[in-house]
Amino acid sequence: MKFKEYIASHQTFTTQDLYAVAAKEVAHTQLRRAVKSGEVERVRRGVYVSKTGKFTGEVPDPFLIVGTADSEAVISYHSALVAHGVAHNIGFECLFRSEKVRSPFKYGSVRYAPYNLDDNPQTQVMHSNSYGVIKVTTREQTFVDCLTYTGRAGGVEETVRSCSAFPYLDVDALLQILGSAPIAVVARAGWLLEAKQADWGVDDKTLLSLEKRLGRGPSKLDPKSPKNRGWSLRWKLYLPETVEEVLSWIS
Repeated sequence: MKFKEYIASHQTFTTQDLYAVAAKEVAHTQLRRAVKSGEVERVRRGVYVSKTGKFTGEVPDPFLIVGTADSEAVISYHSALVAHGVAHNIGFECLFRSEKVRSPFKYGSVRYAPYNLDDNPQTQVMHSNSYGVIKVTTREQTFVDCLTYTGRAGGVEETVRSCSAFPYLDVDALLQILGSAPIAVVARAGWLLEAKQADWGVDDKTLLSLEKRLGRGPSKLDPKSPKNRGWSLRWKLYLPETVEEVLSWIS
């Protein structure tokens, strides 16, 4: 396949991909000319976007960019909420775990933020016409991730609104992930699981097992909140707003 044909049929690609269709020196020369003419745009080192043919004026899906930069990357945190279709708000960051990509970068209006892939998150594969195939943290892993790092999920209100919008959770898988979680995360998870107990079919035994892990407490629903306006006695959990206000965030 010739270079022109390749960039007309592949919206995103790497320099390594080009080496499969053209000799290295030839590929570099043609790529440099294509970037100069505007037929191709550079995303980051080694990653490019086609702006020619059917891709003229098209903006690639952020997940496609991530998958091109690292085929083993795992969409995580708020971006995983987006992938699962439960995010309350759509942000302008794409967050992912990666062993290959270490530095954040920006393309278009999206900031791409990589995190370490050394905690062995539970993942699943998702398919879409817009981004092809990508790894995403499971619902249960995403739930725990976002309650652990609420800032990476858009803040505590966004975390609660989005995580509570999951149609269901595999409680056994969730308990497995929570097995090594800090007490504060267990408290946050227990509080939300109790609030969604009927919708998610969470039994009392599950809640009791989490409650027994709390110790003396207390913990915070929002680790960055300077004020505590509410309190959950059972979960020994300070709330950033009144109980009524925080419960109103739950879908």
